[in-house]
Amino acid sequence: MGSSTQSNPLKRKDSIKGPGDKLDITPLGAGNEVGRSCVYMTYKSKTVLFDCGIHPAYSGMAALPYFDEIDPSTIDVLLVTHFHLDHCASLPYFLEKTTFKGRVFMTHATKAIYKLFLSDFVKISKISVEEMLYDEQDIARTMDKIEGSFELVARLQIQAMMFVNPVDVMES
Repeated sequence: MGSSTQSNPLKRKDSIKGPGDKLDITPLGAGNEVGRSCVYMTYKSKTVLFDCGIHPAYSGMAALPYFDEIDPSTIDVLLVTHFHLDHCASLPYFLEKTTFKGRVFMTHATKAIYKLFLSDFVKISKISVEEMLYDEQDIARTMDKIEGSFELVARLQIQAMMFVNPVDVMES
């Protein structure tokens, strides 16, 4: 039996909390449903948007995440986790029709099928031209804005931020 004055070896010695250490997470879609996955996160003056999807049950502006709740120009990085329409089909709208000026990353596999899949999505969408969120030219322009892609088991450093795949951490 150890005394109550002994320190716990599993507890951090120094507090990790400090000024500005608040992590804010705001779901802009998919908070309580499947569809329009989009999560806005801020930490230590850095802002990341995870995913940029559409809601498959809606069309036009109603299918988008709630972008009006944020200022897109303040986002440093947009990371697309994988290619499903509910995770990246509003990306052409977000990159071409908002004030977003940050960097965009997705996996190699996602980028490989991005243009083809979204071009098909535009062609098969049965909505009026007025309700279309973007066209094939918008999709083509976004290809150059997706400046990098990463492997699923990679560590990705962007400015002072480090993104680490949990699988990579467990293998280290």
